[in-house]
Amino acid sequence: MQLEVIMSTPNIFSFATSELSQDAFICWFLSWAKCEYSTEDLSLHNCAREFISKIFEKHSKVIPSEITDIKITKQDKHIDVLCVINNEYPIIIEDKTGTKHHSGQLKRYLNEIENRDYEINNILPIYYKTEEQSCYSKVLKNGYALFLRNEMISVLSMYDGENQILIDYRNHLSQISSKVDSYIHLPISDWGWHSWVGFYSRLKDELKAGDWDYVANPSGGFLGFWWHWHGDSKCEQYLQLEEDKLCFKIWVGEGEDKRELRSRWHSLLKNNSTSFSELTIKKPARFGSGTYMTVCVNSDDYRITDADNKIDFQKTVNLLKSAESLLSSVQSVD
Repeated sequence: MQLEVIMSTPNIFSFATSELSQDAFICWFLSWAKCEYSTEDLSLHNCAREFISKIFEKHSKVIPSEITDIKITKQDKHIDVLCVINNEYPIIIEDKTGTKHHSGQLKRYLNEIENRDYEINNILPIYYKTEEQSCYSKVLKNGYALFLRNEMISVLSMYDGENQILIDYRNHLSQISSKVDSYIHLPISDWGWHSWVGFYSRLKDELKAGDWDYVANPSGGFLGFWWHWHGDSKCEQYLQLEEDKLCFKIWVGEGEDKRELRSRWHSLLKNNSTSFSELTIKKPARFGSGTYMTVCVNSDDYRITDADNKIDFQKTVNLLKSAESLLSSVQSVD
C-alpha cells in the first residue's frame, strides 16, 4: 500500500519527482530570463537572470552585459537541458535528483557540444543535483561545475512574487533540505532514508574521509558509510557503518586464505579492544566467507544520544574516532 504524501498544501513537485519533471522546470525557469518576459513578472525575470549569472560565475566568467537571445532545448542528443546565450555561450545542464551520472554520459554530452560551432572556452557545463551525493570527483574531472540544492534555494529565494510554480519548486527543495537535516532533531528510532543521508554527509565533512552509498543485499540492503582504510594488496581493513551498526571489515585479495585472515583480524581487534572502554567489540552474528567480510562489530548502537534519544553528534564522532584508533593500533601487531 502506498502512503499518501502529507503536506500543508498540494505541491505538484511532491508528485512530479522525476528528472524529466525537473528538466521541465529548469527550461521554464530559464525562459523567464528572456527580455520579453521582464514586463510580465520582473522579479521572476531577475531571478532567472541571477541563475544564469551564477552559472557564468561557476566557470569564472562574467555574464554578458546584454542578453539578446536565449535558446532552450530539452533532450538535445540526450542532454537534459541546453541553453544557448547570445548564440555564443552554450550552457549544458545535466540534471540529477536521486541518481548519479553513468556510462560516460558527462563526457559524451560535452564532446557533442564541443563538436558544434562554439568556442571551447565558452561552453559552460553544469551538474545540477537536488539530492545528496557522496562524491563528485568524477563530475569535476569531466569539467562540470556543481550547482547544488542549497544554491538553487538561494537563487529562488530572491523571488518575491506570487508565481505558484516557482514557489512550489522552492518549497519542494526546502522540504528535501528539512528531511536531510532531520537527523538533528528526530529521535534516532525515527530516522528514515534522508536522515541517514544527512548524518553520513555531515560525518564525511567532520572526519574528512569516507564515502557512502546504498548497498544491496538479500536482506533488503542498507545505506552504508565506509572509511579509514589500512592494509595492502593481500588484505585491507576498514570501518563501515551499516546504518545503526558499526562494523570492522576486511577485504581479501584473490588467492589469499580468507579463513585465516578473517580469524587473524578478528582476534587482533577483539584482544586489543579492552583499551577502548567506549567500544564493546564482539564477533558478528555470523562470519562471512566472501571477498568483503565483517570480522568484528560493536555490540551497541554507536550513536550516542541525549535524554530525548536524539543524537549527540560530537560524542558519536568521538566514539567513531576511538574505532579508528583501535583499527590503527593493531596494524603493527603480529
